[in-house]
Amino acid sequence: MNEIRKYLDSVYVLSHSISTVASYRNAIKRFQAFLKENNSCNEQEIIQKLKENSVNVAQLLKEFVIYLDKNGYKPASITMWLGAVKGFLRHCGVKIYSEDLKGIVRVPKPTRTREIPLTKELLVKSLHSVPLRLQCVILVAISSGMRIGEIVQLRLSDIDFETKPTTINIRAETTKTKEARTVFISQEATSCLKQYLERYFSWKEDEKNSNLQKMLIFYRTGSNKDLEKEPKSHLIVEGKFQRMLRQHIKKIPELCIKNENGRKTIHYHAFRKFFRTVVGDVIGRDFAEAMIGHHFYMDTYYNLPDDKKRELYLKVEPNLTISDFQFVEKNLQNLSTKYSELKMEFEGLKQYLITDSIKKPESLAI
Repeated sequence: MNEIRKYLDSVYVLSHSISTVASYRNAIKRFQAFLKENNSCNEQEIIQKLKENSVNVAQLLKEFVIYLDKNGYKPASITMWLGAVKGFLRHCGVKIYSEDLKGIVRVPKPTRTREIPLTKELLVKSLHSVPLRLQCVILVAISSGMRIGEIVQLRLSDIDFETKPTTINIRAETTKTKEARTVFISQEATSCLKQYLERYFSWKEDEKNSNLQKMLIFYRTGSNKDLEKEPKSHLIVEGKFQRMLRQHIKKIPELCIKNENGRKTIHYHAFRKFFRTVVGDVIGRDFAEAMIGHHFYMDTYYNLPDDKKRELYLKVEPNLTISDFQFVEKNLQNLSTKYSELKMEFEGLKQYLITDSIKKPESLAI
């Protein structure tokens, strides 16, 4: 047990993630159950046998994978637990060479089920079905691509309402990758966020609000007032928001729909996928991946200045507007039509000037 604790401590040092440690602990529990059922021993005994070479490590891990598969665990879980157990055995001094495992330890291939994509119609109905606090979180998630864990750790000082669009500076310690990044939110999300701050914290738009700058804006409401004092309190807040969304969605049959894998269609990660899809379609993959904090091939060389990021975001912002999306999309269509008409008129005028040898005005570029 002492070695297990040391191993999990080393895992935490690398990730600083409670959920990762919990997953690794779960993997070791599965391994212990496997050893008891198949080998009639515990982890200390099997480690000793592995060091003495009386048990083959590749064969043991192969049997562990088969055990998990027979018990109905999904391929993704099996892959993760296998990696965690290999790490634990190495931590305990067992030598494991990847070449020795090839061709022996095979993990079942994962099946990819179809997911129902979020539509603006679904999102509008969702927003109309939840209270202001949850509306605010949903709109921030949809328009920024932020993870729910990043949103619940936002301080007022992270938000710059003076820029257009509103800028959010995500602190490195609150991200999954431990890397700071800058994102933006739509005017729609900005208006909702201001309304939320005014109602719950007496925030004033034309004032400095100095006493609120360090406040975690999604903590101190209702029963969460003193939650900031708790260790790893953001996980508690995140869990509350997860439950809030599920409870409100559950009340509306037309929103309580599920994907083929049995998971609900409307959830926080789906909002992030919606953002990635929309931004990727309008601007391109690289900008979309950078906004959501994903690494991609040659991303080291993708480094846009802030003014260019804002310019690109403003271009995609209408596509991320939810409440009045029909009005916005109709305006975009009208503007596109007018642009096409003006372009045709311009081309006709240019051709007329060329055909009749009429000297063009200096201000007219052809």
